[in-house]
Amino acid sequence: MSSNNYIIPSIDYTSRDYSSLTSDMTNLIPNFSPNWTNRNPADFGMTLIELFAYMGDILNYYIDRTANEALITTATQRQSVLDFANILGYTPSPSTASTVFLTFLNNSIYPVTIPALTQVATSQSSTLFGSGSSSQIIFEVDPNSETSDGSYTLPAASGGSPGSYLLTATQGYTVSPSSGLGVSTGAVNQTYQLPDTNVIANSIKVTISGTSYQQVNYLSDYSGYDPVFSAKIDENNITTITFGDGISGRIPPTGATIFVTYRVGAGAAGNVQSGAIQYIVSWPGSSSVPSGVSVLNLSYGDVSAAATGGADVESTDSIRVNAPLSVRTLNRAVSVDDYGYLASQIVGVSSAIGYANTYNAVTVYVLPEGDPGVASDNSTPTNAFYGIAGLLSTYFENKVPGSTSVVFQPPYWVGINLVINLTVLPTYTQASVVANVTQAINNLLDPSIVFFGQTVSVGTMYNVINSVDGVAYSQIVKMVRADQDQSFNITTAALTSNVVTLTTSIPHNIVVGQTIEVLNLPDPYNGTFVVTAVGTSTVSYVLVNPNIASASVSGYITVLATNDIVCFPNEIPMIQYSSSFALGALTISPSGGI
Repeated sequence: MSSNNYIIPSIDYTSRDYSSLTSDMTNLIPNFSPNWTNRNPADFGMTLIELFAYMGDILNYYIDRTANEALITTATQRQSVLDFANILGYTPSPSTASTVFLTFLNNSIYPVTIPALTQVATSQSSTLFGSGSSSQIIFEVDPNSETSDGSYTLPAASGGSPGSYLLTATQGYTVSPSSGLGVSTGAVNQTYQLPDTNVIANSIKVTISGTSYQQVNYLSDYSGYDPVFSAKIDENNITTITFGDGISGRIPPTGATIFVTYRVGAGAAGNVQSGAIQYIVSWPGSSSVPSGVSVLNLSYGDVSAAATGGADVESTDSIRVNAPLSVRTLNRAVSVDDYGYLASQIVGVSSAIGYANTYNAVTVYVLPEGDPGVASDNSTPTNAFYGIAGLLSTYFENKVPGSTSVVFQPPYWVGINLVINLTVLPTYTQASVVANVTQAINNLLDPSIVFFGQTVSVGTMYNVINSVDGVAYSQIVKMVRADQDQSFNITTAALTSNVVTLTTSIPHNIVVGQTIEVLNLPDPYNGTFVVTAVGTSTVSYVLVNPNIASASVSGYITVLATNDIVCFPNEIPMIQYSSSFALGALTISPSGGI
C-alpha cells in the first residue's frame, strides 16, 4: 500500500488585497505545479492568477464593508445608522423650519388684510425651493391667533408714513396634493411615501373620512382605536408615513382616500440674514398683491431681523451619539446625565447636558438645532431657544421626581483665538491650503457635533491642521479662550541700550518669560519677543537697535499663549458660528507654496 504525503502550505489569511493575493498564489505554484516556471505577466496562468486576485480583492472589500455596517460606531452608510436608530427606538430629528419677524408696509390710503399663509421670499423666482433649479427661500405668514381666519389688518398710510405691522413667519411652503396620497387597502401597517423631500418636522397633517390623524413617535403607545400615524425619513430624505395594525393604531377604512397636508422647507438654508426677504410671491385669495404693500425682515427695536432655528435633518454622526443614549434612561430622569440624554431626544435639540449642585434642582443646558441659542451678546436667549425650552418643559413633566425642579438654559459660547504660522509645500498654492485648513478647523468645531463641556486640546488642533494636504509644517502661535486673551494698549515707547520699554494704558498682568507680540507701533518696535522685565504698567524686551527717545505711540501688546481650551458644563467651544455671531478669531500666516 502506497501513501502520498503532501505538505500543506501555510496560508496567510491577512492577505486580502490584490497585490498580496497575487504574491501568495504565485509563491504557491511550486507546491502544486513544479514544472510551471514561467512568471511572465503574458503567461496565461499568470493572467488567471491576476484575475482571481482582482476578484478576491473586491470580495474582501465587500466583506469588510459588510462587517463595518454591522455596528453603529463603524457603519458608514446612513441607512445602516438609521436602521440601528430604529432598533434602539430613537427617532432622528427631521428638517426644522426657521422663523423670522417680518415688517409689512402699506403705502396706500386704505387698510389691507394680510391673509394667513401669505408667501414671501428672498427672490422673485417662481420656481419653488427644493426643485434643484432655484435658490428661492419661501416663508409663510403664521396665522393670527386673535382672528377667526388667521388674518392680520395692515393699517393705511398716515401723515406721509406707511402703515406697518410686525408679525412672524415660518420658512417653507404648504403642499396639499388634491388627489391625496392614495386609497386605503384596509391592510395592516399601510405605508405611503410623501412626494416631496425636506418635509418640515411635525408639519404633516392627515385626514381620512373626515377624521384627523395625529403624528406620533411610536404606534405601540396607542390602542387600535386611536387615529395615529408615524413618520420616518430614509437616507434620501424621503418621508414615509405608517398607519396602525388595529392593535397599535387604527387601520384606515378600506377604500377611504388618504388626504395629507405638509410643509416643505429649506432646513439650515432658511436662516437668512437681515434684509434678505423682500418679495411677496403669493397672496391667498387673490392673483395679485395689493398695490402699495411691501415686506422686509428688518430689525424692530430689540427684535432680531435674521431668521433663526432652521436645521437640516440630523447628521449621521449625531445619530451615532444620540441613538445609544436613548436607551440609557428608560424614559425616566434619575441621574443628572439622564436629563441631558432625554433632552437630546426632542426634535430641534442639537445637544444638551444636565448639571446640578443639589439632587433636587437640575439645570439643563440646551443648544437648539440651527441656532446659537443666544443673541450676539452671548447672553440673551433667542426665540428658537424659548421655543425648545417650552417643548422640553412639557416633555419632562412626567419624567422627573416630583420634588425636583428643572430649569432650561442656553449655552455660553467660548470663542477661541487661534493664530497659526503655516508652511506650505512648494507644489501647493497658499490660498487653497489656507482655505482647506480653515475648513478643517471649522469642521472640528461644527455646532452640529460639538458638545457641552468639550475640551479642545492643542494636540487635536495640530492633528487637524497637519492632516490637510499641502501642509509641510505648522506652528500654533496662539490658542487661548477669547475671554482670557491678554491684550493691552501702548501709550509710550522707548529704546535704551538695546532694551525696549513700553508703557501700557492700564496695569497689566504680563510676567517675565512670556512671549508677546507688539503690533501697530512705528519701526522697529513691532514683532514677537520674550519679556525680560515688567513693571505695574511697563513691559521690556531686548531689541538690538540704536537708542530711541521716549515718545507717545499708539499700538498694543498681545500675549502669545498656547493652551488647551477647557470648557465648563454650560460652555461650547467655537471659532465662528455665523457672520452675525462670531466670538473667536482665526489668523493663518502662510509661507512657502505658490
